[in-house]
Amino acid sequence: MFFLKSLIIFTAILTLALLYAPQPMFANLATYFNVSLHEISWIVSISLIPLALAPLLYGYLLEKFSLKKILIFSLFACAIFQIIANLIPDFYFFLSFRFLQSLCIPAILTALLTLLTRIDEKNTQKNVAIYVGATTFGGFVGRVFGSYLSDLFSWHFALNFFAILMLLCAFLFFLFKDLSSNPMQVCLKDFLPYFRETRFLLLFFCVFIMFFCFQSVLSFLPFHLKDIFKDITQTQIGLVYLGFLTGVFSSLFIGQSIKFFRSRFNTAIFGLFVFIAGSFLMLSTSFKLYFVAMFVFCSGMFICHCIFSALLNLSTTQKGLANGLYLTFYYSGGAFGSVIPGFYYAYFGWNFLCIFTALLLFVSLIVLLKYRRFYKF
Repeated sequence: MFFLKSLIIFTAILTLALLYAPQPMFANLATYFNVSLHEISWIVSISLIPLALAPLLYGYLLEKFSLKKILIFSLFACAIFQIIANLIPDFYFFLSFRFLQSLCIPAILTALLTLLTRIDEKNTQKNVAIYVGATTFGGFVGRVFGSYLSDLFSWHFALNFFAILMLLCAFLFFLFKDLSSNPMQVCLKDFLPYFRETRFLLLFFCVFIMFFCFQSVLSFLPFHLKDIFKDITQTQIGLVYLGFLTGVFSSLFIGQSIKFFRSRFNTAIFGLFVFIAGSFLMLSTSFKLYFVAMFVFCSGMFICHCIFSALLNLSTTQKGLANGLYLTFYYSGGAFGSVIPGFYYAYFGWNFLCIFTALLLFVSLIVLLKYRRFYKF
C-alpha cells in the first residue's frame, strides 16, 4: 500500500507540474511562437477549462470504464500529446495538443483522488489533505523546476521531461492488478439546489473571484518581470514563484490559524486582507521585494482556499456534489483569469492589473462581511 500511495502522490505532483510548467515561460514562448500575450496565455487557460467542467461530468465517465483503464490511458495520452505538441514550431498546433492533453488531466486527478480514498478509507481526511498538498506542490515544481530546466536545456526539454516521467507512472500503475472502483452516478439536476440558496452562491462567487485574481497575477507576472528586468533569466522568473510553497504550509497550519482568529469566518477575512496586501506589494519595482510579495499574495489566497472549502462542506451534507461545484467555479475563475486580464494589462499596464485585482478581492471581502450571518462556523 505504501508504494501505491507514494505513486499516487508522485503522479498528482507530476500532473500539476506539467499543467503549470509553461506559465513562467510565457514571455519566451510568445517570442518563440511569435504571438501576442493574449494568445500565449491560452496555453494555461485552455487547460483549465476541462478542469472546470470535469466535476459535473466525471461520474458518467467513471461509470462506464474501470478506474485502472481510465488512469493508465489518460496518463499515456497526456504524455504523448505533450511530446507531439513540442515537435512543430506552430503555436496553434501546440495549443491544439495542449487542449487534447487537458482533456486527460481531470480524468487523471479524479482517478487518483478516488483511488487514494478507497485504498485507505480509515484515513480519508488525512489522505485528502496530503493530496491537496501534493497538487499545490506540483504547481510549484512545474513553475520553478520547469524554468530551471528551460534555462539549462530548453523549454522543449522541460516539458518532455515531465511527459516522460508521466509515461513511467502509467507503466507502474499497469503493474497493479486490483484498482477497481464503483463510483456514484451523478445527475446534473442534483446540482440545482445549490443555485437556489444565497449562502452557496456567495461562496461560489468568492471562489471564482479568488482564483481569477490569483491566475491573473501569476499569468502576466513573467511579462512584467521581462519588461522591467531586461536580463532576467527563466530560472530567476521561476524562483519568484517560491511563494507558491506557502500553499502547503497554509494547509498544514490552517487549524492553528482558526484557533487564533477564533472562527473560520474571521480567518477568511484575514486571508482576504493578506491577499489584498499581496496585490499591492506586486506594484514594487524591486526584484527582491517580488519574492516577499509572492509569499504574501499566495498566503492570502491559500488561506481563503482552505476556509472557503471548509465553509462549503460545513453548510451541506452532500459534500461530493458541493465539492464538485466548488471546483467548477474555482477552475472557471482560473480559466478566465488566465486570459481576460491580458486585455487590460496590454492597454493599462501592470499597475492597473494589480490595483484592479485588489479591488475585486475587496468586493469579495465586503460581500462576505455583509452576509456573515450565513457562516457562523
